[in-house]
Amino acid sequence: MPKDMHQQDKSVVVDLRGISKSFARVSALTAVDVTFRAGEVHAILGENGAGKSTLMNIICGVLRPDTGSIQIDGQSLAHLTPATAAAAGIAISYQHPAILDDLSVYENLKVALPPALFEGPVAQAILGSVGLDIPLQARCDTLTVAQKQLLEIGKALALKPKLLILDEPTASLDQDATDLLFTRVREVAAAGTAVIYITHRLAELRQIAQRVTVLRDGKVRGGGLVDEVSNQDLLRLIIGRTLESTFPPKAGGAQELILSVRGLAGRGFRDVSFEAARGEIIGIAGVQGNGQTQLARALAGLLPFDGEVRIGSDHFTQAQLLHKTAFMPSDRHAEGLAADLTIRENAALAALDRFASMGIMNRAREIEHVGQTFAALAVKAPSIEAAVSSLSGGNQQKVVMARALLAEPRMIIADEPTQGVDVGARAEIYRILREVSASGTPVVVNSSDAVELQGLCDKVLVLSRGRVVEVLTGADVREERIVTAAVSAATHAEHAAGGQGGGKEQRRSGWRHFVQLDNAPALPLLAVIVALAIFGYAENPHFLSPLNLSNILLLATALGFVAMGQTVALMLGAIDLSVGPLMGLGVMIASFFILDGASAGTIVLGFALMLAMAVVVGLVNGLLIRFANFTPIAATLALFIGLQGVSFLFRDSPGGYITYPVVEVITMKAGPVPVAFLVLVAAALLAEYVLRGTRPGIRLRALGSSGESALRIGLRNNRIFIGAYVLSAFFAVLGSVMLMAQIGVGDPAQGANYTLASITAVVLGGTSLKGGRGTFLGTVLGAVLLTEVLSMVTFLGLSQTYQYVFQGGLILVAALIYSAARGKSAV
Repeated sequence: MPKDMHQQDKSVVVDLRGISKSFARVSALTAVDVTFRAGEVHAILGENGAGKSTLMNIICGVLRPDTGSIQIDGQSLAHLTPATAAAAGIAISYQHPAILDDLSVYENLKVALPPALFEGPVAQAILGSVGLDIPLQARCDTLTVAQKQLLEIGKALALKPKLLILDEPTASLDQDATDLLFTRVREVAAAGTAVIYITHRLAELRQIAQRVTVLRDGKVRGGGLVDEVSNQDLLRLIIGRTLESTFPPKAGGAQELILSVRGLAGRGFRDVSFEAARGEIIGIAGVQGNGQTQLARALAGLLPFDGEVRIGSDHFTQAQLLHKTAFMPSDRHAEGLAADLTIRENAALAALDRFASMGIMNRAREIEHVGQTFAALAVKAPSIEAAVSSLSGGNQQKVVMARALLAEPRMIIADEPTQGVDVGARAEIYRILREVSASGTPVVVNSSDAVELQGLCDKVLVLSRGRVVEVLTGADVREERIVTAAVSAATHAEHAAGGQGGGKEQRRSGWRHFVQLDNAPALPLLAVIVALAIFGYAENPHFLSPLNLSNILLLATALGFVAMGQTVALMLGAIDLSVGPLMGLGVMIASFFILDGASAGTIVLGFALMLAMAVVVGLVNGLLIRFANFTPIAATLALFIGLQGVSFLFRDSPGGYITYPVVEVITMKAGPVPVAFLVLVAAALLAEYVLRGTRPGIRLRALGSSGESALRIGLRNNRIFIGAYVLSAFFAVLGSVMLMAQIGVGDPAQGANYTLASITAVVLGGTSLKGGRGTFLGTVLGAVLLTEVLSMVTFLGLSQTYQYVFQGGLILVAALIYSAARGKSAV
């Protein structure tokens, strides 16, 4: 017996004892004890809000427990962080993937995985291990939810961890992908990895797990070996009661038609026709990617279509469906919820007209109706005024459903309505959908879960290659019939379509890939610069004289350097308003040291002080934002005012002339082109390489794309953020060197205008104000364009008003072009 116990202890990978965690006095976990062993798949069950995600975040170092101990391989770790957890061999695939949309597939792998994993063509092998056939250079915002989930799983498997956590990994996967995943899980478990498998599907539990633990209300309620626990026992542990039937009874008997769809066609589907009687729920099925999602979105009025949709006796256009249909999206985080609003505000968004009189909200009426709907859905929340982001996944889905019901729609379209939702919440959602259908409102459900379609729907349309290949009704709505129809039809269609149209689609994909590139705006910007130059020359031949060309590029160099710093800040999804006054203060420092008659040591000291000032200002900005909880605007605006005030303390009027030999060196030329401009271009090229070809650059973009995902994959967000602001200040000081050479004197009023100009140049260059996407080359071209416009206004004898009109027009046109090209807001 002692020998067995010793062997058992050696098999323990992670041991949790007395783990408790509370948020705002609400207990999420209470005295949780659980052990995870090598070579064993350990399932964690529980309703949403039971504490599963909190427990996993503690194991991964994202959260720290209030009390309790964590042992990994027998060693206690008191201060677990994502980085130390990863170093200890813990890897997680999140239910909501930590995928950075603004990065490519390859960059997502590179930023999340150790460098050793990229020795050779391993990135493609990682994709192949989870059945992903996508280009490594594809930007992740073009991937489907399922593809992102597989990429997340691939990242976790690639680490070959001691403990692998899979949080609802099959929520968005079809059957083939699920089978492949289970094969890989069995392989890694057989190799000695401990696997934590979080699921709401009892059928999956039976397929993959050897041991199970059930959480309810933050406490361990029971568990044991899977073979020794019945489904009824598990359901009782999960929900605290016996769930007699997950699905409500289906509609019985013929009733009047309430929905008629004829010849519906759109992008991804064609020739779809069906009818629904009162009380019937229509299901949409098929192998993933065969037009189901597009059909659901078209029925909700979110995509254009041809054909006829009638609800009752009324014909509905796309615009009418958009306003009269309630849509429950599959990705509730991206489309279903406004994360910064309260639970009440999210629920009431689609029904504001019901709660208003003459445009003024009746709060009592709103609270009454929202409260009644929440009670019917059994939404678990501390208060309807709490942030919706504080809810568990299942309760968030109920909020989405509450909004749909409160809008009193003519039809409800539910796209994967129970994705990531626990057993108890599923039953409640199914009940509500059935009641809505029975009341006379058509309900259409798109689901990748054939068991769900079997239990919930009265009629199921099976799609393949965008066409309905089979309509199942009554007793034929069975899991095996749905899966057989979907798989066999997809196979034949794929074979028939093989080799057709490949070249045209490739060309389309290539063009789309090009316009999605961060550097794509450089070409239209360059074209505009050349066109304006030709126009200016036609109006005044002196516009392209060597002297004027040199002046334009010299002015563009000062703006270009400070705009490069602004690009770094905006890449974070932040901003740096302090760069303009920082330039001015740099010139003020120079006016005391870089003077006629000053020794070489004094001049060097002046430049060193300018550099030191940049480091200090960057640190202050970064520290205020990351540790003092200032917003980027508030922190950098405070520095804007402070730096401007310090400049006027040094000098209240211009003084201190910069020594000419230094100015001469800074402004020297190679023909008509200033050498400093060539240095700017070289700096931009180097910055582009760092941004896209090195880990620090990819980490910067990762943090800007999603701070939460960056933290979850183990990036040191504070260090990256503070370093970025120091770099922004450094570029601003380079700009101050150019400004110093241009004005030649310490003037406290100079520099402030560069803040707005730098933002303008960056926006023109195509950098997103949302973070994660940008281009230094575009920024430099944006700076050239702005100075060209300024010069043209002067040459044409126009007032300064035209300068602002032209700049505003350019920004507006650029934003529209980038937004249309990328399919999302460029700014």
